[in-house]
Amino acid sequence: MRIVVIDDERGIVEGLIKIIGRYLPECKIIGTAFNGLEGFEIIQRLRPDIVITDIRMPKADGLDMIKMLEDANVQTKFILLSGYADFEYARRGMKLGVKFYINKPVEEEELRDSVKQVMETIRAERIRLQRVDELKHEVHSRIQEETLRDIMDIGTDHTELVEDLLKGAQIPTAGIWFNSLLLEIGGSTKPLKELGFQPLFQQIDLALRHFHQVYRFRYFGPQIAIVIAHNSNIPYGRLLHAVQGLKEVVFRELKLSVSVGISTAYKGAMGICQSFEEARSALSYKVIKGGDAVISYTEIIKITGHSLPVPEEKITRLEEALDNMNEEECVAIIHEIFQGMVAEPGMNPADLQLWCLNILLSSIRKLSFQQLQQNELVGRHILSLEGISKFRTLEYLEEWMIQVIRGIINFKVEHNLSHKKDIISEIKLYVSKHYNEQINLADLAARFFISPYYLSQLFKRKTGDNYLNYLTQLRIDKAKELLENTDLKVYEICQMVGYSDTQHFSRMFEKLTGCKPREYRRNL
Repeated sequence: MRIVVIDDERGIVEGLIKIIGRYLPECKIIGTAFNGLEGFEIIQRLRPDIVITDIRMPKADGLDMIKMLEDANVQTKFILLSGYADFEYARRGMKLGVKFYINKPVEEEELRDSVKQVMETIRAERIRLQRVDELKHEVHSRIQEETLRDIMDIGTDHTELVEDLLKGAQIPTAGIWFNSLLLEIGGSTKPLKELGFQPLFQQIDLALRHFHQVYRFRYFGPQIAIVIAHNSNIPYGRLLHAVQGLKEVVFRELKLSVSVGISTAYKGAMGICQSFEEARSALSYKVIKGGDAVISYTEIIKITGHSLPVPEEKITRLEEALDNMNEEECVAIIHEIFQGMVAEPGMNPADLQLWCLNILLSSIRKLSFQQLQQNELVGRHILSLEGISKFRTLEYLEEWMIQVIRGIINFKVEHNLSHKKDIISEIKLYVSKHYNEQINLADLAARFFISPYYLSQLFKRKTGDNYLNYLTQLRIDKAKELLENTDLKVYEICQMVGYSDTQHFSRMFEKLTGCKPREYRRNL
């Protein structure tokens, strides 16, 4: 602690200096004065932690000096030296916030204890202020992170809104260049579960400390978004070197493997949106480039070719193998398809997504929605680029696809679907018994474990007509029988054959027979 001693008697000043040097080694005397005005000047200049001052001094007494320092907004702690007859001075000192007094003549133990009390008070206040500052910083950082997250989701079409959000979060943009990184943790995340993300954030801050400002926060799952703000365009080589260094130290110190997508630099507020979109696109190539890759947007935009679709011959063979429950053949065909992906020049995530969709759709085309829900291996996220990018390499993606095919085959075996060869005959039999109920194509598909689209195609191929026409004809034929053989009224027959609206029933009847129901009965 830094101390200034003030007293108009030199002997007392020298004695206090000796006592402090002997009993308080953690304290250092940085200045002395012999009246209130000298004390005011030296305290203003040196800003000590503690001031030990006499009350009665020439030119300005100790309390006048404290009042002048208070008016000048000088923050320090005071210990007043006072005699027994100076109670009125002590009371004035209390009003000025002075809490510590030592009676003259000064005893060594009393001085030591008083200084230690003041030191503890100062330390406690510093800890409290540090916590307040940390809390303010944390709140401010959270506001900035949420703002940047919102901007990333808003996109590039709302310039004014983006600028207002950045201004509110106190993120400067004038003359600032922005680069974005999207970092994804691969492999085991056990170290993070034990330590949290803070050690990783610390390594990011350390690796990128040479740049003007770095904002980093968790984006989605194992991904961390990083926005670098710099007062000039960052040379790509310098940024790549920093990211490679970060990747190496994270693996060495935290045992974490990471992949990173790097954007190009943009100037101004909208540069955040554009650069982050580039970083996200670059990272999506991870599955093609392989796990633990550092991928720049400038690298992927050079890939301009478009790959060919999955060969139709392979899709046809895959469907036949699935129909025959031939798991070995299915696995071999999928391996062939993925070998074709590897050999295809200019393959990008969008092409990869299309190839995977072709495989999936050919695999599940004959399954109903209920079946898809029951089959846990068919995940919805694989149908998006984000879902594709969760796989670290093509080998992982191929293995996942094989597991899906195996799951579909096992599901078919479990539900005995392979034995239902003449499913249309079963459907027609069911409809003949339930034609008077509200059964649409989707209901039938769910009941017979088949997709509505495939059922529609299969029904027309087997019967030569679509399902709705078949059902309508069946209902009208039943209505004709009731008109011929009963005295039931038309509205009763309408309800008995599955129609709730008599007018609609009459229109359909006339369409198929050429006359209305009552005319049909009279003609009989």
